[in-house]
Amino acid sequence: MIVHVRLHTTLRKETPQGIIDRVDLELERGATLADVLARLEIRPRGGSVLMAVNGNLVKADHVLNDGDQVRLVPSVSGGQTEGKRG
Repeated sequence: MIVHVRLHTTLRKETPQGIIDRVDLELERGATLADVLARLEIRPRGGSVLMAVNGNLVKADHVLNDGDQVRLVPSVSGGQTEGKRG
């Protein structure tokens, strides 16, 4: 099966293949998002990855189907907490 993967922001630079924005991956039936991360060798620095399939947020154990649209976005942390204004 083929899934269509789009990498956002810093994840574009996290793959050993160099900077990539979109890639079509051929995977075995029953493959999960964890398999996609492993195939692309994505290990985001300092955080986790938000994963969406066909517009729905899912977890790494989500089983993919042929033609699925996968988006991988590094989660963002930081910002200002209420009451901590300078």
